[in-house]
Amino acid sequence: PPEQFPFILICYSGRIKPTMAFHSVRSCSVGKFAVWVMALCGLAGAVSAQTCVLGGFPVFLHGEGLVEPLADLTVTCTGGTLSSTASISLYVSLNATVTNRQDADGVPVGISITGATGSFRLSSPTTLSFDSMRYTVTGAPQEIRLKGIRVAVSMLGGNAAVVATVFGAGATLSNAGVPIFLGTTGPSLLTSAIYSGVPCRGSQLPSSLDYAGFMGISAFSTVRVTEAATASLVAKRPGEDSGTRLLVKISGYGPGSRVFIPDAIVGNSGTQATSTGAFFNSINSGIYTPGANQMLVARVIGADTNAAGGSPAFSLPGGVTTFSTMTEVTMTGGAGSVIYEVLDANSNLTESLQLPVFVVVPATSCPSTLLPAVSVVLGPLSTVATSSATEPMPRFIAAVPGSDCLLLNDCAAPYFPKLLVDQTPITLSGNSLGSIRSATVLVDNAGSGILPFTTSVQYSQGSGWLSVTPPAGLSGVALQVTANPGSLAPGTYAASVTVAGGAFGSAVIPVTFTVGPVGVVIQNIGNAASFQYGTVAAGSYAVLYGQNLAGKNVSVSFSGLLAELLYKSATQINLIVPATLRGVAAAAVTVTVDGVASEVFRVSMTPNSPGIFTPGIVNFTGGQVNTVTNPVSRGDFALVFLTGLADPLTGPVTVNIGSQSGLIPAFAGPQGLAALFQVNVVVPASLPATPNPVPLQVCAGASSGAPVCSNTVNLYLQ
Repeated sequence: PPEQFPFILICYSGRIKPTMAFHSVRSCSVGKFAVWVMALCGLAGAVSAQTCVLGGFPVFLHGEGLVEPLADLTVTCTGGTLSSTASISLYVSLNATVTNRQDADGVPVGISITGATGSFRLSSPTTLSFDSMRYTVTGAPQEIRLKGIRVAVSMLGGNAAVVATVFGAGATLSNAGVPIFLGTTGPSLLTSAIYSGVPCRGSQLPSSLDYAGFMGISAFSTVRVTEAATASLVAKRPGEDSGTRLLVKISGYGPGSRVFIPDAIVGNSGTQATSTGAFFNSINSGIYTPGANQMLVARVIGADTNAAGGSPAFSLPGGVTTFSTMTEVTMTGGAGSVIYEVLDANSNLTESLQLPVFVVVPATSCPSTLLPAVSVVLGPLSTVATSSATEPMPRFIAAVPGSDCLLLNDCAAPYFPKLLVDQTPITLSGNSLGSIRSATVLVDNAGSGILPFTTSVQYSQGSGWLSVTPPAGLSGVALQVTANPGSLAPGTYAASVTVAGGAFGSAVIPVTFTVGPVGVVIQNIGNAASFQYGTVAAGSYAVLYGQNLAGKNVSVSFSGLLAELLYKSATQINLIVPATLRGVAAAAVTVTVDGVASEVFRVSMTPNSPGIFTPGIVNFTGGQVNTVTNPVSRGDFALVFLTGLADPLTGPVTVNIGSQSGLIPAFAGPQGLAALFQVNVVVPASLPATPNPVPLQVCAGASSGAPVCSNTVNLYLQ
């Protein structure tokens, strides 16, 4: 020992109690070398002559699991004196956290020792100590098994292995420190889905709420659940709270929908598997024969949202049973969940089961916006990756399963959807600050069922200039791929659009966008008085903003009709919208500068788009512009000048002043100058002293719908 003090070690040739060596060493204050002393002395007569080999046969472990039971760790010892008592201590270090349930004293539950007597303790989250395990030397190889150790496999990530590194004392371990493989991990659940969607005609509620009734008249979707490895789905085992559970989440059916699911599902190992025929299987509600190792899962009642707690709706049947009962799922906003527990399974087969989801909905307007989705994960769910006294066993992380079609070799089967997208490269061109450019891409389904898809954009040069509408949906739609030059500098930009249909395919469309220099550009058009943009009235004053608008010969046309220009600069043109456009919903505006035309800018047209000029109010008495120094008296006329009213008027004109609205003016109509209108209104004498000024607004009625109101301006009161 490294301690620098002398001591006497007395070894007896006969058998002594190991505690004698411990006590004598502790009295010398070197207790930490107790195991070393035991090995040196050769306690129990012949332990020093024992040679032991560590071993283990690795088992498959749920890659999603948090309390997975490892294979037995074996210790096989030979040698020693016949009938003597041997003792060995082992220190087992794992590469995953030990997660056995704890008792009230914090001791792991479920771990046992066979072939020897002894105790164990959790030395650290990943280390177990098996202290002074004793056995009688028989002359034959002595096998000790350490059983029931559980670990958090999911923390290892991906496909991994659980290994134990073991050191010991009291015997010679020939492979001490050599990793012992006790488990291999990987995904344990795979799924596929065939969605039938919701027909426009609706889906009816049958008169008999059983399997046969729903199969006759109700729409359904089907999810197939397959084990990624044998014995992935197992019935309740000793020391566990439940069998493996399936947490099924249902969404996308819309408010008011009703969803029904079977109370029991028989797997493909059953006498007759539960099937809707969605995967070309015969239609059957499921027949189970006990004692034949057939897959059977039952709906769970009373579980929480993580699939913990509660119990199956029925126990394992005692005789051959045909299942037909259905249960309605509680739905909130078109979404709900249901939990199933494995009651029976065959550990020698890779099993699968089919879960039908029936929907009852009223008729809808086509195309339907409902996008049903059913997902399945192992349960109960948890995030606790340490030993616990309360967490459920088994428990799993929420891991999204992959597709099972590769395992079952049916990815190309006609019952699956198949994404079909035109992948012809898209080439677009435009000018910096110019209008957007777009192309159409058809997304279709060459298979069966409905095919949900999503889109994404990846950039090679530049960013933010490409968009796809709609960003997600169902097959059978035309995507609009839109490139916006915005403020991009002249040059060539590249990107790609990915259309992803999950397991049913994906497609990538290259996009090239060539951006030229800034040309004649229209950026916005609006009312010249209110500066409200996007909508103008025929025969009104309008303002047009843009780039490179100046030149020797400048013209502006609205759907081919030339506008009267009142002011021109490189960035702004004031004009009068052609009056002959009355009754037109929209106009295509083009600016032409010295023979170079801008891109078309579309503007909405409306009979009335009133805008009050600023300043735009004149006091009738005195004829002065209404200002803070020239206020109008209550009870006197105010003359309001504006543009954007229809000529002739298409409806009543009203005025809002302060808190009083709907005032009828004494006059409203053209003023004499082109595009200029005048409204004469009496300022109510009842207006309070404050506030001052008050807002004034002119509204023009329409033949239908709410009146259109102008901007608000200040009216100063005497």
